[in-house]
Amino acid sequence: MAKFADPIKKDKFATAILNRKKRPNRLLVDDSTNDDNSVVALSQQKMDELQLFRGDTVLLEGKKRRETICIVLADDNCSNERILMNRVVRNNLRVRSGDIVSLQACSDAKDGKRIQVVPIDNTVYGITRNLFEVYLKPYFLEAYRAVHEGDTFITRAGMRAVEFKVIETDPSPYCIVAPGTVIRCEGNPIKRTEEENASLNEIGFDDIGGLESVKRELQELIQYPVEHPEKFFKFGMRPSRGILLYGPPGCGKTLLAKAIANEYQANFISVKGPRLLTMLMSGESETNVRDIFDEARQAAPCILFFDDLDSIARSGSASDSATNRVINQILTEMDDMNAEQNVFIIGASNRPDIIDPAILRSGRLDQLIYIPLPDENSRMGILKVALRKSPVARDVDMNSLARITQGFSSADLIEICQRACKSAIRESIAKDSHREKQQLWRRQTVMHSDELDPVPEIRHDHFEEAFKFARRSVSDNDLRKYQMFSQTLQQPRGFDSSFRFPGQQQSLQGGYRIFSGGIGIYQGSIKSKHTYTKEFLVADGQMNILPTAMSLMASITSVASLLGVPVQIYYYGTMLAYSSML
Repeated sequence: MAKFADPIKKDKFATAILNRKKRPNRLLVDDSTNDDNSVVALSQQKMDELQLFRGDTVLLEGKKRRETICIVLADDNCSNERILMNRVVRNNLRVRSGDIVSLQACSDAKDGKRIQVVPIDNTVYGITRNLFEVYLKPYFLEAYRAVHEGDTFITRAGMRAVEFKVIETDPSPYCIVAPGTVIRCEGNPIKRTEEENASLNEIGFDDIGGLESVKRELQELIQYPVEHPEKFFKFGMRPSRGILLYGPPGCGKTLLAKAIANEYQANFISVKGPRLLTMLMSGESETNVRDIFDEARQAAPCILFFDDLDSIARSGSASDSATNRVINQILTEMDDMNAEQNVFIIGASNRPDIIDPAILRSGRLDQLIYIPLPDENSRMGILKVALRKSPVARDVDMNSLARITQGFSSADLIEICQRACKSAIRESIAKDSHREKQQLWRRQTVMHSDELDPVPEIRHDHFEEAFKFARRSVSDNDLRKYQMFSQTLQQPRGFDSSFRFPGQQQSLQGGYRIFSGGIGIYQGSIKSKHTYTKEFLVADGQMNILPTAMSLMASITSVASLLGVPVQIYYYGTMLAYSSML
């Protein structure tokens, strides 16, 4: 579970989402050929609009709660809605070309008293010269560069480039490195894997392949109440504060919840369903639930995520008094939430059909979003994301991989990629071992061997080996259940889509129709105005008809009740029928 934010950060986070309205200082990221790690460029018109001058210090904010500080310059080749930055600055902000960043003048940046930097291990291998004298001193000398804690920067000397990470600045969290600033380069080099793992934890929508329609729906549910609150106020509508993500396992429900928190600069508190079950055994279940929601309120803006919600909020669990108390306490806390508290609740479940319906009522987890198995385009996106940092040979056809993996979940695809990588690594290690033996036998130099060593890649045959062990984690039978449940939720619970108020013309082909003598359901066009009985036969292999038939019967009952028309519904095993008469 996430820790409490300190008061300064908490106050900053509390206003972060509210400040995401469209502003002139929100710009699209574009590539820059400038090697200077501390410089970004805008058009002169944009600088005039933002009242910035050449050489001003600006604070940049990326998508995943990442900030950096740079010097701004004017560039005639830059369009008004874009900002030019090189790869190092983009990496510090965790953004890519085409992403949006915000920029503001940083008038409180002061000359630093001291900074501490540490090199990245794989960039200093074999260097024996003094890092400060050769790399750091020339880089900072009379350059008045701005640095931010957590940032990395690259310095060059001769043919070598060394990457450093800023560990600490005084004042914190950023400062200007002036001639009087003490630069300390102490401590062991940071491992590259540790730096990359830290960035991997800050997952965003770009790190999730596919699910584009789901991402858009989530953005609308969260962005619209923030960017257009006046619309909700005008229509007297309370914005939704809860979502249930449901679907087959391994399709990215948990990753989506984390990405939402990072995209919208919110804290993230994750509560596993089994943890709630443990609360039942402790005897303090209601108190623990209250503590979870109190922590979310104090960490606002916050995403409170309930994973495996079906393990605790099961329908028909009223016989278990302890479980019932936990569910009631969760419902009470949800009802007490309001928009001003900036807490958004997300639940995830692989079994939405067994969740207590009370959890899904209006004002609670009332927005249900189906996370399906990825289609071909989504599988293509997942493969690209999974292999974006891997050397893939040109003979690997991504389109073919996406096409033949129909029915595979996101987790299944990632497993295939990992197996292919392991095969390539195993082969590369075997080649290195064989080459070392040849060196000892022929007494060749390492340099000569490296020149003959091809760059290891993941080839087509590595994927062929991986597919020998590939398996689908979601069966066709399970998939049909999810699809039926999703279709059932989309069916109207009261009136059919062909409903019209009495007296209005009905023109739909199929559905039901209100007559003076009763109600009739039909297929195709209406030929007469006589009330009749219609039967729905549900045979083997046609179970997908049942949800439609049930929904239609519910619609008939609702309309008949409004008009006072007597209706009887019959259910005979696999047959549904109704009759209506005065």
